[in-house]
Amino acid sequence: MRNSDSFLPSLSVKRPVTVLMLFLALLVTGGISYMMIPVELFPEGFTPPFLGIWVRYSRANPQENEDQIARPAEEYLRTVRGIKEITSRSSANGVWFWLEFDQDTDMDLAYSEVSDRLERARLEWPDDQRYLWINRFSDEDEPVFYFGVRFSEAVDDPHYLVEYKMKRRLERITGVAKVETWGTYEKIIQIEVDADRAKAYHINTYQLINDLMRDNFTMSSGYVMEGGHKYYLRSLGQFKSVEEIRNLPINGDNLRLCDVARVTYDVPERRSYQRIDRMPSAMIGVYKESSANTVEVAAAVGKVVEEMQAEDMFKGLETRVIFNQADFILGTVKDLKVTGLWGGLFAFGVLLFFLRRIWMTAIITLAIPMSIMISLTAIYFIGWSLNIMIMMGLMICVGLVIDNSIVVVENIHVRKLSGEEPVRAAIGGASEVSLAVTLATMTTVVVFLPLILINDDIGFSFYMLRIGLPVILALLASLLVSLLFIPLVAKHSISRKSIAEPRMIEWGGNLVQRILRWTLRRRLDATIIALLLMFSVSIPMNKIPKTDEAEGNIKDFRLIFDLPSSYTLEKSEKLFVMVEELLFSKKEEYDINTVSTRYSANWGRIRVLLNKHEQIWWQDVADKIGYGLGLKQKTVLTREEVIEDVKERMPEIPGVKMFTSWRRDTSSDNAVEVNLTGDDTQTLLELAEDVRRVLKRIPSIISVDVDLESGKDEIRISLDRKLVRRAGLTPRQVGYTVSYALRGYELPDLRTEDKEITVRTQFMKEDRETLEQLKNIRFDTPDGGEISLGALADFKTVKGLGEIRRTNGKTSLTIKATTTKDNLEALSKDIDRAMANINLPRGYGWSKGSRFMRMQESNEAQQFAIILAITFVFLLMGVLFESFILPLSVIVCIPFSFFGAYWLLFITGTPFDFMAGIGLIILIGVVVNNGIVLVDLVNRLRAQGMERTEALLTASKRRFRPICMTAMTTMFGLLPMAAGNSSLIGIPYAPLGRVIIGGIATSTIFTLVMVPLCYSFFDDLREFWKRVMMRVIRVKNVEW
Repeated sequence: MRNSDSFLPSLSVKRPVTVLMLFLALLVTGGISYMMIPVELFPEGFTPPFLGIWVRYSRANPQENEDQIARPAEEYLRTVRGIKEITSRSSANGVWFWLEFDQDTDMDLAYSEVSDRLERARLEWPDDQRYLWINRFSDEDEPVFYFGVRFSEAVDDPHYLVEYKMKRRLERITGVAKVETWGTYEKIIQIEVDADRAKAYHINTYQLINDLMRDNFTMSSGYVMEGGHKYYLRSLGQFKSVEEIRNLPINGDNLRLCDVARVTYDVPERRSYQRIDRMPSAMIGVYKESSANTVEVAAAVGKVVEEMQAEDMFKGLETRVIFNQADFILGTVKDLKVTGLWGGLFAFGVLLFFLRRIWMTAIITLAIPMSIMISLTAIYFIGWSLNIMIMMGLMICVGLVIDNSIVVVENIHVRKLSGEEPVRAAIGGASEVSLAVTLATMTTVVVFLPLILINDDIGFSFYMLRIGLPVILALLASLLVSLLFIPLVAKHSISRKSIAEPRMIEWGGNLVQRILRWTLRRRLDATIIALLLMFSVSIPMNKIPKTDEAEGNIKDFRLIFDLPSSYTLEKSEKLFVMVEELLFSKKEEYDINTVSTRYSANWGRIRVLLNKHEQIWWQDVADKIGYGLGLKQKTVLTREEVIEDVKERMPEIPGVKMFTSWRRDTSSDNAVEVNLTGDDTQTLLELAEDVRRVLKRIPSIISVDVDLESGKDEIRISLDRKLVRRAGLTPRQVGYTVSYALRGYELPDLRTEDKEITVRTQFMKEDRETLEQLKNIRFDTPDGGEISLGALADFKTVKGLGEIRRTNGKTSLTIKATTTKDNLEALSKDIDRAMANINLPRGYGWSKGSRFMRMQESNEAQQFAIILAITFVFLLMGVLFESFILPLSVIVCIPFSFFGAYWLLFITGTPFDFMAGIGLIILIGVVVNNGIVLVDLVNRLRAQGMERTEALLTASKRRFRPICMTAMTTMFGLLPMAAGNSSLIGIPYAPLGRVIIGGIATSTIFTLVMVPLCYSFFDDLREFWKRVMMRVIRVKNVEW
C-alpha cells in the first residue's frame, strides 16, 4: 500500500478534465447553496428538557398560594412521564413552576401532558384564578423583534391602541406566530363599594357580590323543535353597558348599585410602571412561525412599525426598537465573515513568506474556499440553516483546511527537486503521504465524536454537532482537495527550482537540529527539563479564574433593585426617578442609547442599552495597544466601566439592594446561591441564619440575603369559630367578605363589539387602608343585628415570606451571596469548607445553586471528552503505525500543547470558560497532526535502511518547514478570533482562539524535539520487549 500509487492522486493526474469539472460543479453548487441557505440566529430543532409555568394570582400571600395552587398542581404534575424535578416558587403575585425532564423526553408530548394535568389541577384552584402560561424555553420562542412604545399623557387609552390596533396589525404579517405586549393597563369597569353607604342601607357585601354574579351570565338552555327544525336556546343575562351596571336594582327596586358604589370605566389602581427614557411606555415582542425566515419576518415587522409611526391613529406614540434579531444575525454573520476573511489573508501571507511563489501559495490557499463551499453544500442539503454555530465551526476551519495541501505540495516539491518527472512526482508525492494526511485529518475529526455522541447533556451535544459537523465536513473536503485537486495543479505549477528559505527559517531549522542532537545524546537530562516545564503549567492552572460566565461585548446591562417591604409604589417611583436622572446626567459619557425602566413597590429593573460601535478586530487590538501605551485617550467607556461608575455614584439607601447583570434574566452576575431543603419552613429559616453567619466569614462574599428579607408585613386574622357560629355566620362567609372588600373580585366580562372589558368589584380605596377599617367591616346577622370583624377575630402583625420555594415536594430556602471573586471554582471550595461547620437535622440538606452545578457538570463533561478524544486519537495512530507503543511518542504533543494554552490564557488574563474548554478539546486533534507526519517519515526512512538517530534528524529537518507552515497558518488564521473582541450572542470566542494558538505554538516546538526523544525511548522499549519475547520463545522451544 505504501509503495503503490493511491487512487485519488492517480485519478487527479490521469483524468484532469473530469477532476476540474467535478470541482467546478462543487463550487457552483456551493455558491447556490450559500445564496439559498436560510439565515437564523440559533439552530432549529432543539427544545431543552425544561418547562416553565406561571400561574398568576395576586389575591393571596405566598403561604396561601402554596397551599391553594402549588401543592395541588404538584400532585398532578408528578404523574407526567419523564419528569425529573419539580420546583415551585410561591409569591404574592402567583406561583412559578420549573419542570426538569429526562434528557430523552419528547417535549411535545410532555407539553401536552403538563397542559392536561394543569387543567385538572385548576378545578382545585381559587375560582377567580384565570391566567396560566406555559413556556418551553426553546430558542425558536425568542422574539425576533422587540420594541417599546412611548406615549404622552395626551393619549387617552394607550392599552387600546397597543393591544387592539398595533398588536392585531402585527399579527397579520406573514410569518408572525404571535405578538405579546407588556406595560399598559387596560381600562376596566370598577365597582367600588362605599362601606358607609352599604352599612347605612344594610347591604351585605357577600350577598351583593353573589347577586352581581347572578345578574351577569350566559347559559345554554337546551333546545326546542319548531317546523321540523331544532333550535338551540341560549339565555343571556349579561351586562351591555356601564350605565346598565350603575342602574342595576339591589335590595329592592328603589335602590340602585350607584347609590352604594362608585361605578367607573377607567384604568385600575396601578401596581407597577414601565418607562422608556423617562416616559410611560409599553413593550411589544413579535414571535415568528417556526418555518418562517427570521430576517424576512423581522424586516417586515420593522417596515410595519415605521408605517404605524407615521399614521394619525398613533399620533402621540413613539416607537423605539430595542432588539431586532435580523440586525443581530446579520451583524454576527458579518463579524464572523470578516474574522474568517482576515484569517484567510493571514494564512495566505504566511504561506507566501515560506514558499516565495505566488502561484504555489494561491494553489494551497484555494483549499480554504473550496473546502468551505463543499461543507456549505452538505449543510444545505442536510436541511440546516446558516446560524452562529455553523459559522463558528466554519471559522475554526480557516487555518486547518490547508494543512493537508501544505504537506502534499511540500512532498511533491521535494520529489521534483530530486529529479522526478512532473507526473510521477505529483502522483508519487501525494500517494506517499496520503495515509499520513488521512489519519492526521481523522484525528481532528474524532475529537468531536465525544462532544457530539457521548454526553449526558443532549443540548450540549446538539449545539456541538452544529459546531463540529461543519469542521468535520470541511476537513474531509480539505482531504479530498489535497489528494484530488492539488496533485493536478501541482503537476503544472510547481517548478524544479529550489525555493530559497527565509533566513529566519533556515536559522530556526539549524537551531532545532542542534537542540535535537543534544537531546538524543543527553536523553535523561532532556527528559528532566521537559518534565520541569510540564510541571510549571500548574502555576497558570491554579491562578486562572474558572468561571461559568463569559465577559462578552454585549452593549447593555441591567440594574436590579430589591426594595424593603415598607416601600410604597410612590416611594419606589422616587428612587427610580433618581436613578434615571443619574444615568441621563451621564448620557454622553456613558454613550447611552436607551434606558428602559420597570418597577413595582418592592422590585425594579433598569435596562441600559449603550450605543454599538462596530469595529474590525484589528481596530479593537490597536485601541487596546494605544490605551495601554498612553498614545490614545478613551472616548467611550466599556460596559464594565459604566457599571462600576454607576455603582460608585449610587448613594447608600437603607434596605435597598442593587445588583447588576448583562444577561437576559433577572439574576445578578456576581451572585451565587446555597439551597436548604426540609419539611418545616420555620426550621429552614433558623438554619438559614446559621448559614448566613458562616458564609459571611468568607472574605470574597460581601453580602448574604435570605428569602425572608424580601417578605412583607402581614396582618393575620384568626377567626373565633364559636363566636362566628354564635352570630349566625359561617367562616366561609366571613373570609369571602373580607377578601371581596380588600382584594376585590372579578365578575364576568362585559362584551362590546370589538373587545371584552373586565368588571371588578372592591371596597373604595379610602375604606381599606388602615387596620381599624379592616376591624370595622360589618356583617348582618340573621336576627337583624350587626357585628364587626374585630368582634369575631384576633389580629396579629407578623413578617411574612417573600417567596416559598419547594423542590420535589419539600420546602426549600435559597440563600443568595454576592461575591467579588471571579474564580467560581475557588469560591465553591470556600463554600464547601464553610458549610462543613453546619450541623443539619435529620431530613434536612443543602446544595449549591445552579451556577455551581452547571460548572461542575461542564467540567466533568469536558474532562470525559478529553480522555475519550485522546483514546480515539491513540487508536487511529495505532492503525497508521501498526504499533501499540509508537503512538505514545506522538501523544506527548498533547500535554505540551496544554502547557502553551494555559500559559497564554494566564499571560493575557483570560478566564477559563466554556469556549476555552472547547478549544482544549479541539487542540487534541490538531496538535498530533505534525507528530503523525514526522513519525510516518521516520518509519519510512528506517524502512529504507537508515539508522534510527539519523532518520530522526533527517525527518526533523525535512519536516521542519511544512510543520512550521501548518502551525503558523493555523495560528495566524485564528489570530483575528483570538485578538479581537467579537462574540457569539455575548459569549466571546477569543478564549477558544487563544487556547488553540498557545497550544499549537508550544506543541510545534516540542514536536520537533520531544517527539523524536520519546520515539527513541518507546522504540527502545519495543526492542526490549521484542528481545524478552524472543528469549521466552527460545526457552519454550528448548523445553519442547
